[in-house]
Amino acid sequence: MTPFPQLRREAKHDAPQRQLAALAFALLLALTGARACAEASAGPSAQEELRAAKLLETALFARQSGAEEWRKMEKIYADLGAKYPREAAVRNGHAEFLWSIGEPERAVAMWETAAEIEPKNAVVLNHLGGSWLAAGEAKKAAGFYARAVESAPENAAYRFTCANVTFLFRHELLSPAQPDETAVLAVALAHFAAASRLAPLNPDYARAYAETFYSVPKPDWNVALAAWQHFAEITPQQDFAQTNLTRIYLKLGLKDAARACLAKVQSAEFQQLKERLSRRIETE
Repeated sequence: MTPFPQLRREAKHDAPQRQLAALAFALLLALTGARACAEASAGPSAQEELRAAKLLETALFARQSGAEEWRKMEKIYADLGAKYPREAAVRNGHAEFLWSIGEPERAVAMWETAAEIEPKNAVVLNHLGGSWLAAGEAKKAAGFYARAVESAPENAAYRFTCANVTFLFRHELLSPAQPDETAVLAVALAHFAAASRLAPLNPDYARAYAETFYSVPKPDWNVALAAWQHFAEITPQQDFAQTNLTRIYLKLGLKDAARACLAKVQSAEFQQLKERLSRRIETE
């Protein structure tokens, strides 16, 4: 397997570091006490114990802890895994911690275990997609991202990630179901469209969707027009939006609409492009 990059999460320098650490340790002590009194109550749930562990982990990162504290933190996750062997969320939390401290191979193995426990856990599948992408395995990454989308089809971020990977690595993703670049691009376009629909105020999603039409063979320029109009409605980058609307109107043969969009372009940065588009309007 391609070696994974040694990725580490940067320590967070929050002002209330001491309070956060104290709160985390207090929660862990409370949970320990609750376990001691298990005969008198149901005790904390896996989710509660995992939440306390995550809070402690955040506190340790905030104060830039050393190797000894990381070992103690890992033991906490290992103990949780032994106590809740069928909880995919616990395995995921452990894997996220391992990835954060620069142990990607072990993190991936833990995520794979979590996926075996809960094959439709979208968070785990998305992490596996990201880990394989970091390892340079685009086809494996795309497969996991697609599974994450299938498991959580209304998650705009998963759609957007899947769309980007599919678009960028389209030449590597040919298969019997998608035998050529056109078929792969159609999948990417559909995911970009879904991401923009699910997060209608996100200009990055809207822009990516609209720009993809330029790469699609025989695009539907009327649909592209609607995509660029939506982008223009939500972005502060008006000159960029209007020049692209000008292009789309030109492709549709609507010169008056193209002129109207071009007239809205004001910044000096876009003046040369504006002049070129103006010549196209008059000569094409």
